[in-house]
Amino acid sequence: MRLPRYEDAPLVDASGWVEDELFWPAFLYCVGLAQGAPEAFDVDLGDLEAYLENFEDPGQWPVFAVAVAGGTLHLVVCTMPDDAGIDWVVDEGVRAADPGPHYTDDHGLPWPLLPSDPASLLLALPAFGNPDVPEPVRAAVSHALRSVGAAKMLNELADDLLTHRACLLM
Repeated sequence: MRLPRYEDAPLVDASGWVEDELFWPAFLYCVGLAQGAPEAFDVDLGDLEAYLENFEDPGQWPVFAVAVAGGTLHLVVCTMPDDAGIDWVVDEGVRAADPGPHYTDDHGLPWPLLPSDPASLLLALPAFGNPDVPEPVRAAVSHALRSVGAAKMLNELADDLLTHRACLLM
């Protein structure tokens, strides 16, 4: 896998991971910063530890691609030991979808561009929106969580994910 500005990074296409049983609780816990994710999916945090190593291996940087408004948003999990973090690489198709003043690097993408597919919505969520979250977005996040297997605490987990959005758009 190759992305501009990541030519020397050990990128791995991680799109197949979304089919793994432990992916969503691990992803939402690690990338979404949602401490309640294991409980919402009825998974013991101890059981997640081995899977979480996929998000911490400096020899592979997982990349997830999400279709957004006629373009592609790539989530890059940078696993450098001294500078780990999440980057979002936004292509011109995504940038062109919002020609107005809504898009900013510090507030992310505008809410109207949030994908409706549950998996895509959850993968892309941290790259979206200003702090004023519209109520329909909260409902869509809760629905997406149920769709990918969360069984309890849906509203609490949705609020947690919407509160802890942090990204660097590139």
